[in-house]
Amino acid sequence: MMHQPVLHHITGEFRSRWRGRIHAVAMCAALPAGAALIVLANGALATTATSIYVASLVLLFGTSAAYHILARSRRAQLIMQRLDHSMVYVLIAGTYTPVCLLALPGTLGIVLLCVVWTIAAVGIVLKSMWRARVFASVLYVVLGWIVVVVLPWAYQHIGLTAMLLYAVGGTVFTTGAVMFYRRWPRLRPAHFGFHEVWHVLTVVAVVLQFTATALLVR
Repeated sequence: MMHQPVLHHITGEFRSRWRGRIHAVAMCAALPAGAALIVLANGALATTATSIYVASLVLLFGTSAAYHILARSRRAQLIMQRLDHSMVYVLIAGTYTPVCLLALPGTLGIVLLCVVWTIAAVGIVLKSMWRARVFASVLYVVLGWIVVVVLPWAYQHIGLTAMLLYAVGGTVFTTGAVMFYRRWPRLRPAHFGFHEVWHVLTVVAVVLQFTATALLVR
């Protein structure tokens, strides 16, 4: 009974309880880990950037857990699904914030930060209105990899280890997104399927990029 699937009214399919539990556990871990990261941040700017990043983590995992565990009615699921999808933009922009403010030259960092949060805002609006769904999804990838335009500057300040952690984390995110879009692997959909795999890969990617951010802000 503990793992009895719940009906997802939007798709008409049953969803595994693991879907929400994975991100609920991640949120519980993100709170103390994020607090420690904020304390370890070196200087006021690093503390501010880290706080924004940690908030984005907690919002993503918290919203996802609430959506997949608590939302039962069709209306609640529709509302929470839009919030859940929007939080992906928030996490990506939040992850960029320490990089832009701490690893890039002043003007370049501010410009990229504004671009990143503007794209995130556009994506959130599109998701909330349920318009241009494919375009809104493509924005995830564009937003996640826009850093390639500033790689030479970022590498100088971030260093090889952190850069690799960010890159591998981004690759894991992108791979998970493609698998989710293709609804693969099916496994046991009512218990642990492609959606749960996506949530696990999200946690793995966040851990990698959290480690990179810790190297950056200390």
